[in-house]
Parts: sequence; structure tokens; C-alpha cells
Amino acid sequence: MQQGQQPAAGEGNSVSAILADIEEEVYRNERMIKLSVAIEYMIQLVEPKYKEAFIQAEKNARNIEDMNRILELAKKHIGQKTAITMLGL
Repeated sequence: MQQGQQPAAGEGNSVSAILADIEEEVYRNERMIKLSVAIEYMIQLVEPKYKEAFIQAEKNARNIEDMNRILELAKKHIGQKTAITMLGL
């Protein structure tokens, strides 16, 4: 379509759909990158005997839900480790 021309019927919708698909993929990739960075940081705080398991889980994660699960488990593990240390258990 040249400048100044009106889109044909339905053409605007297809552009919106294409852009929506791209936006969804960009958001998904952005979220995966953020989660990956957070997990990498958290792994540094995990007990050495569990580090390799967390690293392998991150490498095998296929989606945002997997990454969120790993991050939540790492947070819980670190929190428990801290509580055990503080309580002298």
C-alpha cells in the first residue's frame, strides 16, 4: 500500500494480527531472558549439592511456566537454607 491510500477491507485486521503475533513472541522472549538472568543469579546462592540440578533444569526449560517453577523453587530453597542457618537446625 502506498502512502495516502486506504487499506483494503480486512487488510488492517491482518496487519494487527501479524503485529499481535510478533508482540506476543517478543514479550515471551523478553520474559524468558529476564527469568534466565534471575535464575542464573539465584543458582549462585543455592547449596552446591543442588546447583547442577538447577542448572540442568534451566537448560531443559521449554517455556515460561518451567522457568517460573525453577525460580520459585530456588527462592524457597534459599529461604529454607537461610532459616535453617539462622535457627541453628
